Amino acid sequence: MKIEGRIGQSELGYVTAYVMSRPLDIQAPVRFYVDTGACQTTIADRDAQRIGIDYARLEMAETRISGIGGTVDTYKLPECMIVFQTNRTILIEQLDEILVMRHGESRDEEEARRIQMVPSLLGVDVLKGYSVRFTQVKVILEK
Repeated sequence: MKIEGRIGQSELGYVTAYVMSRPLDIQAPVRFYVDTGACQTTIADRDAQRIGIDYARLEMAETRISGIGGTVDTYKLPECMIVFQTNRTILIEQLDEILVMRHGESRDEEEARRIQMVPSLLGVDVLKGYSVRFTQVKVILEK
């Protein structure tokens, strides 16, 4: 089975999938950038806000995420499914949890703008089940 995404900002490949979490009644599409350097799939602040994730209902993760943009608190979105849809079928990946980023209060408008640009990431916890390849115009995940 083949999942095709596109090349987006900064020439990074992304796929769109539905995220579902029954305990929190979350069912929404999220654009995930394909990141073979991310251990775990994560939802960025802007997507968490857009799909209505209530941090008060989440358990804080034991570790923080560190990356190019610094370190950020993370929370656990439990009992998740990532649903990919192709022309002919759907593919469901079940995960115990997806991490949800939560940056602290912004010190200024520029920092707030940068935080809103942080993408959600499809990590190795999902990608290890796929061959991943890139072309000039798309990313392809193949099972």
